[in-house]
Amino acid sequence: MRATPRTGGVRTEIEVANTHERATTYSVQISIADGKGWTAYNRFWLQDVPPGGTGRDEAMIGSKDMGPIPQKPKIFVDEFTPITDR
Repeated sequence: MRATPRTGGVRTEIEVANTHERATTYSVQISIADGKGWTAYNRFWLQDVPPGGTGRDEAMIGSKDMGPIPQKPKIFVDEFTPITDR
């Protein structure tokens, strides 16, 4: 995962490798914080990642309306749920 400060929020990139033997969907909830009260949340859905493959997504999280954009944002994984087809 990577969090990069931008003018309008924090650009966040996520990547998950599928180590299961079947296609798997991943639900990943993250929070971005600065340790001073600025916190933003997002849930990523990486759908149908093939076995041995990697799912990727990115999003702009938060905004300057929340206060100054963190220049050294911290990423926290709040929830990580793999959903494998039967």
